[in-house]
Amino acid sequence: MSAKASFMKLKIGELATRCGLSIRTLHHYDAIGLLQPTGRTAGGARLYGWQDFRRLHRIQVLKQMGYSLTDIHDVLDNASVDPLTILDRQAQLLDAQARRAEALSATLKDVARRLVAGADADAADWLSLLELTALYEQHLSDDEVLALRSPAASNTQAIGAARRQLVLEVGQCMRENVSPGGCQARELAWRWVDMVITLTSNNAPLAEKLRTLQMENRHAQDIVGIDAAMLQWIDQAIVHARVHLFGEYLSPEQTARLLRLQLAHGNGWPALVAKVRAQMDAGVPHDAEPMRALAARWRQLFLDSYCGGDADLGERVRYALNHEPRLSLGVGVDDALLRYVHAAVAVATASTAE
Repeated sequence: MSAKASFMKLKIGELATRCGLSIRTLHHYDAIGLLQPTGRTAGGARLYGWQDFRRLHRIQVLKQMGYSLTDIHDVLDNASVDPLTILDRQAQLLDAQARRAEALSATLKDVARRLVAGADADAADWLSLLELTALYEQHLSDDEVLALRSPAASNTQAIGAARRQLVLEVGQCMRENVSPGGCQARELAWRWVDMVITLTSNNAPLAEKLRTLQMENRHAQDIVGIDAAMLQWIDQAIVHARVHLFGEYLSPEQTARLLRLQLAHGNGWPALVAKVRAQMDAGVPHDAEPMRALAARWRQLFLDSYCGGDADLGERVRYALNHEPRLSLGVGVDDALLRYVHAAVAVATASTAE
């Protein structure tokens, strides 16, 4: 006797028990038209036959594969739906789930490596690390998260320890009202620049995203200890550190003027560098229209933040930049970028002169 012939109609409780479902789930399937009983008792109770049982089995199989109830309904009942479309969409969903699972596995392994490197880490430390990694995965691209996990110049454990120590020292200076123009602040400023370059593998767009996250996301601030006030303090310290080095090539009056210009306009450089870097990395020619606009902004920002129309000051600044490599130190700045942007500025300047 076949299974179909021997199958006895089941009440809803019996079907639920046999299939490992709740009665409430079967009620829901009935309400949305996904599984409606083909029979009723004299008293109106639901009765499920062989075809109902077989349909429920298919529903369970498709649901286990990740199909939504809407898609399951279409697969089983809508003849106009292309099964290949449904299958392709489901395959894409499963691929995405696999990528998320792989990323989560990489995250857990990364946290485990850090815990091994720092045996004194407590539960709060590693849970915070997981939270921070989740924030990065939410706000950054896959490539950017990978860059943070595997920085080019060092290892994540060393960078993480250096950043935590630096944040502690900067925070202590702020609590003690140390001036961002003092010797201690200038030393911290150079270390901060070096740390961000190392952390991001000199990726200016990534550095800008991290900065925005620390400026705006309270959760990230709580975990890392960097907030808007700290970034503003370190920005001023970086300006003072750079101007102090420029001062070896300038008169006291020029140094004071440069400081005023840098404090007023110097904060525009990181975002502009990130945009220029993105164009260069994308292979955009230096004389293409997008770069012409950025080159014009570069030239204007140099005038605004370095010389303010003072030709002699501008010449001395250029001389210092050519003779002090540290003055060109910045996230995303290297010889290739400087050659690229200088060529673009030359084109933009020539166009303006015509």
